[in-house]
Amino acid sequence: MYTEPMWGIPFNLYAPFASVYMLALGVSERSIGLIATVGLALQIITSILGGPITDKLGRKRATLIFDILSWSIPTLLWTLARSETWFYLAAIVNSMLRITMTSWTCLFIEDAPKHRVVHFWTWVHIAGIVAGVVSPLAGLLIDRFELIPMMRIFYFITFVSMTSKFVILNIYATETSQGEIRLRETANDSILSLAGELIRDVPRIFRSRGTLVAIILLAVHAIYITIRGTFFAVLLAEGLSFTAAEIGLFPALRSIIILAVFFFVVPRLDQERHVGYLLLGLVTTIASLVILVLAPVRGIGVVALATVVEALGAGLLAPYLEGFVTAIVDPHHRARILAVANTFVLAIASPFGWIAGMLSEAAKGLPFVLAALVLVIGSVIAVALNPERRGGTQAPG
Repeated sequence: MYTEPMWGIPFNLYAPFASVYMLALGVSERSIGLIATVGLALQIITSILGGPITDKLGRKRATLIFDILSWSIPTLLWTLARSETWFYLAAIVNSMLRITMTSWTCLFIEDAPKHRVVHFWTWVHIAGIVAGVVSPLAGLLIDRFELIPMMRIFYFITFVSMTSKFVILNIYATETSQGEIRLRETANDSILSLAGELIRDVPRIFRSRGTLVAIILLAVHAIYITIRGTFFAVLLAEGLSFTAAEIGLFPALRSIIILAVFFFVVPRLDQERHVGYLLLGLVTTIASLVILVLAPVRGIGVVALATVVEALGAGLLAPYLEGFVTAIVDPHHRARILAVANTFVLAIASPFGWIAGMLSEAAKGLPFVLAALVLVIGSVIAVALNPERRGGTQAPG
């Protein structure tokens, strides 16, 4: 957890401006959306392999290998990018992040006390969100020294910092007790044979009402994050005529509000009842999207209000979604279940980058209308299937 700022700080230097960087290099909005879709589609494959690889290699070793493959290499490609081909290549390699998401999650939470999981996830998100305060500095530097050269510097800084973080984590981390068990159990199995076992897990996983709700919530959240992460800067720069320095203010404002929620709200809430707080976060996020879509050109106050409202929702969604998923997953089969769940999530979410790209070319606010509709649908389904309404979450059997 202590190394997370080495990932979060450089990420927040470039992330708010990544789509604008692509536009500056001649990539169209439709292509930006298609690149996002290609990445998500390939993540379906890496999600299937994530559980078997994590069990076969161990949580610690898999995290090191695939952190480097999925982040160090893409950041170099983004540094050197000259055309959209570079971004497609980076998306292909970056798609392996789903493997390290599975292995790192297991490494992080498997030996943690159950009643402390939401607390630990909160601190992980705090580490990432504190890093968001660097965004205004990034915007100022871009306005002062121009977009393309500064983004290349940001990406190279990211390469150095993230790679150092991966090495340090590997030196000081230890394999989890469950990881040791799975290493012994899978010693004579191939990764492909382990992947084949995932198919047999599917019916058992979907017998759990909690797992079904988790997949729905993860899917709608993934769609929302894809659309917002890809097209928020495009809306501000191309649709609302904001400068890079102004764009950089909103991630910092968002970070401050989320931190306030984490420190002053989340600790006062029930740490083992998740769905109600998730629904509150979804409704708040929907409201923020409505405000954002109604923002006038140069309407910095309206966008700031939308950002504050969205951050209130994000402050609830982040720890409680992770906590909910952890609560309903059988610890013995965690890596495999996460792999199956992520596969379904990505299969649902993958077309939405391309769809949002086409909508953005028609009108810059339309991707966010789509995001709001998806969140509404997810909220309705979650209410109808809420497992906590009938005696609590249960790990699949």
